[in-house]
Formats: sequence, structure tokens, C-alpha cells
Amino acid sequence: MNVNIVECTKPEMTVAVRKLAESTRCEGGLNSAMQGGLSGVEGTRIHQFFIKTAPERFPRCKLFSEVALSGVFTAEDLSVDLIVQGRCDLIVVSPKGELTLVEVKGFRGSARSLPAEGDSAHWIQAYLYAHLLLESDLIDSKDVDVTAVTIELHYTSFDRGESFVLSRRLTAEALSSLFVQTCRRYLDVTMPLFEHKKLRDTLNKEATFPYGQLRDGQKLMMREVIAAIRDTSKLFIVAPTGIGKTVATLYPAMKAQASGMTDQVFYLTPTRSQRKVAENALDDLTSAGFLVRSITFRAKEQLCLAGDLFCNTSKCPYALNYYEKRHDALRESFRMQRILPEDVIELSKKHEVCPFELSLEIGAGCDVIICDYNYVFNPRVRWSNHLDDTKNRYTLLVDEAHNLARRSNEMFSATLSRSSLQHLLTKFGNLASSGNAERDVLVPGNASMSAELRTEAQKCITAIERLLRRFNQFADILNDTFRSSKGNKYFKELESFKPMISEKFLAMRDIPPFIIKDIDALVSALGNFFYKEFHYDGREKLLLPYFDLLFFQKVIERYYDDTYIITWRLYDRGEVVTSLLTLDASHHLTDIYRDKSPVVFFSATMTPPSYYISLLDADSAIDQPEVLVLDSPFDSTRRLVLNYDGSSIRYKDRHFTLPVIASLILDVVGERKGHYLVFSPSFAYQRLLEIEIRRRKTPSIDFLVQPPRMTEKQKNAYLNRFKKTTNRKTLVGLTVIGSLFNEGIDLIGEELTGVIVIGTGLPGLSPEREILRQYYDQKTNMGYEYAFMWPGFNRVTQAAGRLIRMEDDYGLVLLIDDRYNKPEYRRLLPDEWNTIHVKDRDEVLDLVREFWKNYE
Repeated sequence: MNVNIVECTKPEMTVAVRKLAESTRCEGGLNSAMQGGLSGVEGTRIHQFFIKTAPERFPRCKLFSEVALSGVFTAEDLSVDLIVQGRCDLIVVSPKGELTLVEVKGFRGSARSLPAEGDSAHWIQAYLYAHLLLESDLIDSKDVDVTAVTIELHYTSFDRGESFVLSRRLTAEALSSLFVQTCRRYLDVTMPLFEHKKLRDTLNKEATFPYGQLRDGQKLMMREVIAAIRDTSKLFIVAPTGIGKTVATLYPAMKAQASGMTDQVFYLTPTRSQRKVAENALDDLTSAGFLVRSITFRAKEQLCLAGDLFCNTSKCPYALNYYEKRHDALRESFRMQRILPEDVIELSKKHEVCPFELSLEIGAGCDVIICDYNYVFNPRVRWSNHLDDTKNRYTLLVDEAHNLARRSNEMFSATLSRSSLQHLLTKFGNLASSGNAERDVLVPGNASMSAELRTEAQKCITAIERLLRRFNQFADILNDTFRSSKGNKYFKELESFKPMISEKFLAMRDIPPFIIKDIDALVSALGNFFYKEFHYDGREKLLLPYFDLLFFQKVIERYYDDTYIITWRLYDRGEVVTSLLTLDASHHLTDIYRDKSPVVFFSATMTPPSYYISLLDADSAIDQPEVLVLDSPFDSTRRLVLNYDGSSIRYKDRHFTLPVIASLILDVVGERKGHYLVFSPSFAYQRLLEIEIRRRKTPSIDFLVQPPRMTEKQKNAYLNRFKKTTNRKTLVGLTVIGSLFNEGIDLIGEELTGVIVIGTGLPGLSPEREILRQYYDQKTNMGYEYAFMWPGFNRVTQAAGRLIRMEDDYGLVLLIDDRYNKPEYRRLLPDEWNTIHVKDRDEVLDLVREFWKNYE
């Protein structure tokens, strides 16, 4: 469609009609039933069905579907012109020449739960389209009445198919006035951001690198990062500690942003300590002349100000009337450059708005967003409204990318437990009982509503009991596996699914249809109940297991394929848990960024690179990504890496070699007073090692022992002992490989003298791990490497990486296991380690003494 565009020399700002409507919403709260509930795919289905049936709804009318409309808002007192564009769902021209503009909206549940007058943002969106329609050349004023437009909102329930229509007729003059008001309100909010971005681009093009000189590898790394952003490609970087990889990714990303290659940068990292590093790097860039507005996201439950009203949007004071209060909070945020969670909380308290929702709105206008992987990759948490908008161009910088490879399988897996269903059953039993303690919290004075609640609650109870019976059947099967019996009558029903069984464990490739049927029935019953908007105490606590069920169903419908298994496991006290486990999430991860955004995966410990590439990039076999492996910038002679391969740490040998290992550790740490971390292969081994060491009585050494369930307070106290470098005694911290101290901690200089790793870090044996091995054996013929060796060696490199954090650091790493001398492990050991393999313990001590002579 051709549109009359006013010629001008002013800068232009472009906004989609939907975003314009939602950004200027100034009434209502977060409890609006219109605020979502449907996925993009589900919404598309509703739209497609409506368009297909439109001729029946509007007989003898001319119909125009998915019409692109655009126009310009300009005014003499404004420094910019606003380009407004979008696609309206349907335009109807009646035989009499009357215009009707239709917007189709989907929702979940019952129509009676929706506001009687519809959603204000939906009306504004339709008004904007109607004005743009009248200003376009689509309409021939000779045959069509252009003095007014009938606007219809068609709401359709995805679950039930029921629908209703809201209709209003507005004059062209009224629509024009609404268009002007809405555009001015939007510009009032967004002009500060527009001016910021103009100034940002000017300053950041001229700003220089914040440090005096580039470290070895930084220049090459920055060149590759900016090339990946320019080409919207994938880049994997193995950058050892000391490269300065945080600034080496952010600096080129800011330059690319200033040059128009990307609009927004996401710096993704799994730990708060790494987020702080990113914040500090942005501060350093600012001191060098950059202008960067950033926000650091924090999890919703950690931001919540409402306590027991967490996500109770109908009662929470920070959710009620949110849209009436948010604009003042947003305006105040424009003055902030480095926006931390504490700043968001302070703003939210001042303006009485939800801090989580406010952080997302602020984030939409920031140059850099620092957050956990979940906001981009986890389907339960993903910021879909923002990231799925094709007009948003963003870059993903994925720090500590080896962690994403591990966590991705958890993100796309789902679990249900018998105890959670029992909890649901108890709660609904209370609601359905006429004499229950919660009776007085039902809708007061409305006996019919209370009766209906009890009726609907009983329907939920029936569905819960049905699924619980299934759990009980599997409990019987799992008890029989414990007794090594396969005669259970329920087990015979599963034989066609070829289950894999182990003690208290069962797994299948395919999900039995009766499981899907029971899940669907319960989800449907709970959905009908919750969408009726009954008022009673404890509603939010019931919603959490409902959301778990919804995600379980989502995994079945959207993700479950030949990379998945369904498992059942029996725990203590009769707990039964079923899981939909993905063995390989690479396709799901790749679908998120493929052809959508440049992505840079970087880490100090992606060894071997091919392993991590295959886990993070499903297309790597046919579309190989760029891979950059950098050398360590530190002097390798300042770190002594020894492998004592005279003892086996295999499970069957541990009892016999433990005394030798304990003696060797005490002798090594006795060569130099300092601070040492000793990583055991398991907590069970650590207990035996502690007993063996304490039996030898070493008064010159203080020992710290990590408990299996360490609190944050205990962790900080443990680390603080290492940070006190004036100790008169040697300090030895006993910890476990792959636990809290494996990564994310910085012990600098004399805070850490040496690291001792017992074993090769292999994950523990389990049926799930064995199935993973079989999967990758079939896929790559390297099942043991994928399931055990490579994940284990990553733990080892992480542990060794706690040493040598700064250029002046020095110390020793002792690897204890004969397997490190085998060819497959020798190939994994980094070249810069210069690992020395020694079988004789006396030779180990001689080499340690010789090394320490350099630092007397």
C-alpha cells in the first residue's frame, strides 16, 4: 500500500502500533486477564481461524486481511518525526460503503473472567490502525464513508472456542485527536532515550580503549567479536584467565552498537560475581569516554516487595494500578546510567510499582542488559515479548558458556512429583469441603459462587486422583525393581514401550498415551478452575504446581522428540518423581538465536572446544562457526602443574590408595606455608580423607571442611578464612569437585597457594548418565567422552583455574590420578600447563621444593 509520507529533514523515530499502544497504557494493573497466557503459535492459530471464517462473519462485504499501514506524526514543536507502522488484522467494507476495522485477540479460560469493556491497550491499538487507515490511499472516498469507522475487538478463548465482540464507532476527527494524544504521550516518555542514543553513538564512536595497553590476545578477540556482530554469525572463544575477556567482548560490542550494527547487547552470565565484573567493565568504559546505559536483572522472587502476596496481582499493592504509576518511575530512571537491582527496588518503593515489571520496562530502553542465561534461553523465564519482536536487533554475549551447555538440559526438561499432587489434592479437598477452614474466605454473600467453586474444585480432585493413581502404579513398579521383580501387572502394560529399568528407576523413549491423557485432563480441569477467578486464600500457592503442569504439558507438545526420555524414580519416604529429560538441548538453544542475533560464546574452560560447540550449536556440523583459541597471557613458569600418576582413584581402588594420597597431600602442603584447596571426587571420599588426615595429627595445619549442604553464610565464612593472609598456620580447605568452590570465586596472591585435585572429576554413576552415554554412543560413537570424561575434565580445569588469577600470582596444581597419564587425558591437558607426570612421590616433593625456591 502506498502511504502519503510528509517530507522533512527531522530525524525519524519508528514505533510499531502495538508497542505504541502498550507503552502509553495509563490505566489498570497487572492483574488484567488480557495480559497474555497464549504463546505466539497459539495466537497465530486464533488469527488464522478468524480470517478463514471472516467471509461467513461479514457476508457480501469486501475484506482486506493483514493490511500493512503506516503514517507519520509530525509537529513544529517536536525535534523528531514519529513513524507509526503495523499490520491490522482485518478491514471490512460493507455494501453501503461503511468501514469496519477488526482486531482479533486471544485469551485463555472463560470469557466471563475478562473485563467487560475489554483491554484499554487493545482499544488504543485499534484506534491507531483506524486513523492510519483513513490517512492511507487504500480507501476511495468516493465509494466509502470516511467520516467514521466502526472498530471491533473480537476476543476468542483458545481453550473453549467461545468468543465475544466489543464494538465502538468513532469519527475521523476523534481518531485523529486520539492519534495525536497517543503519539505525544509516547514521545514524552521516549524522547530522553532517543536523545541518549544519539549522543551515545556520537561519543562511543570516538571513545578509546579504557586501559593503557592491550593484553596478549585481546586485539584478536575484539576483532573477531565485532566481525561476528557485523555478520550476524556465531563465534566460540576459548580465552584463558587473564585475557580480559569481559572488556574484550563489551568494548567491540559498544563500537558495533554505535555504528548501527546492533541495537542492544545482552551480557549473559550465571553468577552475581561475574555480573559485577561486567558492571565494573562498563564503568571503566565510561571513564574512557563511553556513554552506556545498562541494567542488571535479578530474579523476580528476589525483587518482590510484597512478601506473601508474591505475584498475587489482584491484591499486591505494587501490581494494582501499575500502568497509572509506571510512567513517573520510568522518567526518573532515564537519569540513571548503571541501573542495579537495588536502584530498581528503590524506584519501585517510591512509585509503588512492581520492581520486576519495572526492570523489564527499563531494560527495553537500555544499551546493555546484564542478566542470567534464563532471560534468553529458558522457555519458562525467557523475555519473549521483547526478544521475539523481529524489529529488535540484539547481540548475545554468553560468558562462562560451558555452564550454559550444562544448564540447557535442565532448562528444557520438566518434572512432576507425587508429593506436589498430594499437596494439590489436600488444598482442593479443603475448598470442596463445606466445613473446611477456608470456607469463610469464599466470596461473601454469594452462595451460588461458593457452590460453583466447590463443584469446580471437585472436578479438579477427580483429575488429580486419576493422575495420582498412575503415580501409585509406577510406585508399585519401582518397588518391584528394587526387589528385582518384573512380575508386576502394571509393568506388563509398559512392555511394548521397552522400558529401561534399574533399582528404583524406570525410563522409556516414548511417553505412554495414557500419561498424556491424564496430564491433559488435569491441566484442563485446573485451567477451568483458575480462569473462573474465584477469590480465596492460598490461590497463589495453588498456581505454582499448576504452572509446573503447564510446562510439563508444553514440553510434551512442543519439545519432546528423539532427544528426550521419560523417567520415573522412587525416592525415600515413597516420593515418586517423573521427568521429561532432554539428553541434548542443542537444537532448542540454536532455534533461539539462529538467523536472529549474533552470538559470542566464550569461556576459559571450553575444553575440548568441539564438545561444547556440539552442545551449543546444533548446526555446527553443516555450518561451522568461527572458533578462536587464545593462549594464556600469564607466564607459565609461575605455575607448577604436576600429575602424580602413581595411584588410582577409580572407585574400586580408593580404599586402598587413600592412605598414600593423604600422606602425599600433607607432605606437599608442608613444603610451604600457605593456603590450599583440596578437591575430592565426592563428599563420601572427603569424609574418609578427613578422617585419615586428622588421624595423623598435624598441629601446624588448620583444616576447613565443606559440608554437603553449605549455606551462603557458611560459604562466605569459608572464603574469608582464605582472604586472611596473616595466618600463622597453613590453611587447607577440603572441598568437592563440581561444588561451590569450583568456579566463581577469586582468591588472589597469597590467598591461594595451591590446588590439589583428587581424581578426574567424573560425574557419578546413575541410570540417567548411562542413558546419556548410550545416546551419544549412537549419535557420535563417543558416549563415554560426552557423558563422563569431558564433563569431568571441565570440573578439573575449573578447579585448577582458581589458581593464578592475576599476573603476579604463582602457585602449584597437583592432579592425583594415574588416568591423567593416558593418551586421551594427555590430549585434554592444556599446553600452557606444561604438566609434568610423576609416578614417584619423592620426585613430586623434589619438584615442589625446587619450584618454591623461585619464590623464597
